[in-house]
Amino acid sequence: MHGLKVYNNILSKDSCNKIIELFDNDDHREVGTTGYNKITNEKKSTDIHCNLRNIHNQSYNDLLIPSIIKLANNIKTDYTFLDTGCDYWRIDEWYNIQKYEDGQGYFATHCEQSSSYPHRMLAWMIYLNDAECGTEFPYQKTTVKAKQGKGVIWSAGWTHPHKGVTPNIGEKYIATGWGVFYKSEKKV
Repeated sequence: MHGLKVYNNILSKDSCNKIIELFDNDDHREVGTTGYNKITNEKKSTDIHCNLRNIHNQSYNDLLIPSIIKLANNIKTDYTFLDTGCDYWRIDEWYNIQKYEDGQGYFATHCEQSSSYPHRMLAWMIYLNDAECGTEFPYQKTTVKAKQGKGVIWSAGWTHPHKGVTPNIGEKYIATGWGVFYKSEKKV
């Protein structure tokens, strides 16, 4: 699918259910927004912004980190250039957990790299539940179905615009984040 990779069972059913339970009881949930300027009309969701290095997110991190590593290793196996010829990159420590209720969704076609986020080079997503509506990738001519534990990883750039299948039917939970370029620290 031209740079869009889908891996089933990247996260166990039990881990998915635990993340949903944690999310539904988390006091840090907020209205979902898009982009640096916090646009709210393109996306209707409830979000939690997490950080892989934040002790307050440790319950989520413990469940997600092994699957994020699997996704990164899988894409590096499928695209060896990421390890052999690509500039320095890593999984960004920031990620989101999102819930879309019935009628909500990410309505706008978008890509993950922009002038606000120029260092993003790939995006990843894990579906936390089976849902009626997935994610459309128009240039890849595909819609990824939302299946619990399924991981998706793709280029963050303009070649992979996407949006939720909207309006959402029922509830959909996802975890999503990015891979980013960074400057290597030279040892003195």
